[in-house]
Amino acid sequence: MKIKKYNLIYFFYLLIISGSVHADYLKGVEAYKDKNYALAFENWSKNDQQDNLLSQFYLALLYKNGLGVDRDYKKAFNLLKKTSDQGLLEGHYNLALFYFDGLGVNKDYKLALEFFNLSKEKIFNANYYLGQMYLNGFGVPKNYNIAVNFFKSASEYNISEADCSLGILYLDGMGVPQNYNEAFKYFKKGVKEDITDCQNGIGWIYNNGLGVNKSIDKALYWYKLAAEQNHKEAQYNIGLIYLNDNLNYESKLIALKWFSLSAKQGLPEAQYNLASMYFDGVGVVQDFTKAFKYFLMSAENGLSISQYQLSEMYSNGWGVNKSSIKSLMWANISASQGHEESINKRNQLLSELKNEEIQKGQKLSLECFSKKLKNC
Repeated sequence: MKIKKYNLIYFFYLLIISGSVHADYLKGVEAYKDKNYALAFENWSKNDQQDNLLSQFYLALLYKNGLGVDRDYKKAFNLLKKTSDQGLLEGHYNLALFYFDGLGVNKDYKLALEFFNLSKEKIFNANYYLGQMYLNGFGVPKNYNIAVNFFKSASEYNISEADCSLGILYLDGMGVPQNYNEAFKYFKKGVKEDITDCQNGIGWIYNNGLGVNKSIDKALYWYKLAAEQNHKEAQYNIGLIYLNDNLNYESKLIALKWFSLSAKQGLPEAQYNLASMYFDGVGVVQDFTKAFKYFLMSAENGLSISQYQLSEMYSNGWGVNKSSIKSLMWANISASQGHEESINKRNQLLSELKNEEIQKGQKLSLECFSKKLKNC
């Protein structure tokens, strides 16, 4: 995720600590304003040779974004390291981003944590990332309470991504008491910056009538704002609304469209619903081959119900060559997640198959786990 908000006061801080501002640096600034990135690169490169701190920093951004020069994360990282070593807070922050995302260097959450902490007092986006690290357990033990505190620190300085994260946490009651009014408040605050997670969150609140009067029309309005910006969960949520509209056949076609868009982005629930529509012939001509294709995508992304469906399809030869061994493999994989129907299916197959077939099925299951469910 890219966050491009910078504090103006801090810009003047950069000028002060950089010492003298060379003419080449200023020429680079003018060229950058004119979007003549090649000329900006040329002028800032001259200043880099004189160890001009600002030139090094902005050269790093040119290399990072491929502006006026071929994108080169390694060179960007090395320049940022120079600025960070000299105490530049923006250098600390951007170096943390490189460690966080693994750009030009091996991903290292512990070093990302260190440099985000160094910059958090002045670079308020750092608090957002620290919140994400504690929320997801990146380099630190998961701690929702600490995550909330960092998100609130970022929210005080209008970091919209932090507002959306707080909205989700209040919605689910993670690190804070569940409070739909607070969730709605933070989503509305963050949505001013056109943040898709907030738009989807507001849609979810209206869709389910959480602290507000339920309104499918309002839900669709907010979902579509996010979905049209390729937010896969919002696309999926729109699909569900139209799928459940049993009064209008055309609604099924609309559901198919939104599930397809979400499925292309890898959302396993969307892939499952798309597969189910082809399996049952809802809104489309029944097609077991396509159903198998999308169940497989979803199963490879870890959805247990799709793994169970694959077991049934292999067992019955629907859209794929019949194979009791492959059926056992997918039943095992789904059962390992506690899926009840898969546990029953596995027990049924264990009672029906020969020992040799069972051994093959168990071996395939272990191999599939070792390949992280891909190409099984």
